[in-house]
Amino acid sequence: PFAEVEQLLCESLTHADLRGTRVVLRQGSPMFVTDLMRVATADARAVIVLSDTSAGDADSCDAKVLRTVLSLRGLPETLRGFIIAELQDVDNRQIVQLIGGDQIEVVVSHDICGRLMLMAARHPGLAVVYDHIFGFKGNEFYLKTWPSLAGRSWGEVCAMFPDAVPIGLNRQG
Repeated sequence: PFAEVEQLLCESLTHADLRGTRVVLRQGSPMFVTDLMRVATADARAVIVLSDTSAGDADSCDAKVLRTVLSLRGLPETLRGFIIAELQDVDNRQIVQLIGGDQIEVVVSHDICGRLMLMAARHPGLAVVYDHIFGFKGNEFYLKTWPSLAGRSWGEVCAMFPDAVPIGLNRQG
């Protein structure tokens, strides 16, 4: 599988597509602290824990994610980034969030897809909006911290980006 992932990435992504992002591939078990240390997990900006659907039912898949999150939290070095964990069953969300603390974002993929489909069915045209927002063509979203914007008014912020549209404001700091 490792060689297949490497080949798929090389065939699918150009240098321009990565936009300066460095992708590092390693193999090992995410449930072993020694393997996580070998790949410098503590230094990563984000660690994405995908659900292994080959593990069987939803609870078995989520148990593997939970063990991986436990291993990440058990690293000798404190994680500098965040953990994004995919679960299959919304009932397991609370325990994974409890273990992950404030460094984790839990995504229940089936729940999200179901909600989006239901909303799109109730409101015709919403699917087109989702396609524009989440699609990979046309306009894009970029998240970035801009310390130079601190203390400026919303009008000043908008004027500083002639080729972009700011969409958020952080009032906490």
